[in-house]
Amino acid sequence: MPLSDPSHIELEYDLLRRRRRSVGVMVRDDGTIEVRAPLRATRREIDAVLERHRAWLLERQHEHTKRWRLRLARHFDDGDQIPYLGRQLRLCVLASASRAEPAAPALLDDVLKIWIAADLDVTQRRAASRESVGRWLLGQAGQVFHERHVAMSRRVGVAAVSVVIKDMRSRWGSCGPTRRMSLNWRLVLAPLEIIDYVLVHELTHIEHPDHSARFWDAVARACPEWQTSRDWLQDHGADLEI
Repeated sequence: MPLSDPSHIELEYDLLRRRRRSVGVMVRDDGTIEVRAPLRATRREIDAVLERHRAWLLERQHEHTKRWRLRLARHFDDGDQIPYLGRQLRLCVLASASRAEPAAPALLDDVLKIWIAADLDVTQRRAASRESVGRWLLGQAGQVFHERHVAMSRRVGVAAVSVVIKDMRSRWGSCGPTRRMSLNWRLVLAPLEIIDYVLVHELTHIEHPDHSARFWDAVARACPEWQTSRDWLQDHGADLEI
């Protein structure tokens, strides 16, 4: 058999036993496989689940490993790529002519220019570059989320009373009857249609706090392509990082 034959690749995984009814598998951002199994599940039962999902696990493992390596390779040096609204910007790092506060970042086409103090060593320059890019992205998130919230609230028929940008590790957003919305800043790295879907999803929760059929019907009316956007987040959410 050729080495590329997936049936001959051993699946290594980390096993976590929990009080649960079934075996669950996931591929972490770094490409490692995590298995969550009931306390009394046998190795044979666990291996059977892994075999059923072998092709899917190997595909996801390859994708996640590639993404992880790309992320580790990003040092915020001149020429690095920075994700923004679904596209890749080329980072242009320039030396500031003044010791005073460097000029604000500037986006020209697909090039993001930032200015860093000239007297920094490599480690300091990379840290300053990352901080500058991070501040710029947060500023852009504020503008983009406000504009899209206005547009999506017209579609849904209800608006949030406030939209707060947060560093959320396990959610893309939250909202409810209080009409106070929180959004994950990383959404500014995603295409606009993904941001719109998350906004529609959270705005719909104002009148439908659960995920009932009525909730999804309302989401579909405001965002007909919601399933495509939801699937995109499931497949590419791990990419939304700098």
